[in-house]
Amino acid sequence: MAPKALAARIAGLYESLLSFYGKQGWWPIPSLAGKAGFDARGYHPGNYDQPRSSRGRFEVALGAVLTQNTAWTNVEKALARLHAEGIGLPADIHVLTHERLADLIRPAGYYNQKARKLAGMARLFGAKDALSLKGAPPRDVLLALWGIGPETADSILLYAFKVPVFVVDAYMRRILERIGLIPQRAGYADIQRLFHAALPANHAVYNEFHALLVEHAKQHCRAKPICIACPVKSCRYRTAARR
Repeated sequence: MAPKALAARIAGLYESLLSFYGKQGWWPIPSLAGKAGFDARGYHPGNYDQPRSSRGRFEVALGAVLTQNTAWTNVEKALARLHAEGIGLPADIHVLTHERLADLIRPAGYYNQKARKLAGMARLFGAKDALSLKGAPPRDVLLALWGIGPETADSILLYAFKVPVFVVDAYMRRILERIGLIPQRAGYADIQRLFHAALPANHAVYNEFHALLVEHAKQHCRAKPICIACPVKSCRYRTAARR
């Protein structure tokens, strides 16, 4: 497919999903739930300036690690337990034993592994100004942390520091394969380059687009797709369902 045609399809997909689902308000910051500009779970639709504080940025980073291999509802429970204990900055992680940290995040699953990941991340972000907007860590530094892969690193960069980098996940792969934008088993970097080439380097667009793809995968483009009322027109599954 020609680059211009591909870019047009990607832009069309974004507009279709945005029109259908509306603004998603990612990344949620549960500790701010119910406050001005935030809904009851900490989402902030249409506000791409969040997070605005070091504490908020670290909370997003915590969530990006905790959400590995589990549902967000479980992450919310783990974050609530951390918040109840006053854990909101790297220094707060440092004073906890591994066993205590693992126990606090138990609802997120894989808690021993994730406790080790959070401790490593806290050491990285514990440096002075490391959580300022001007202090976004280089991607390779994040990837050098034990247990931090491309998806988690890019989630931290995009949602905590507003770095325009597109996040690729399993939901996104499923949708793009079904509508014929990528081949099966396409690499993470290949998919990311595709979106970087098709879209302007705008963190708000990348933020919203990724969130919309996740929502679409949950509501319609499931492992067993629900094609009725699906807003995406050019999909082989939808065409087959009509037949």
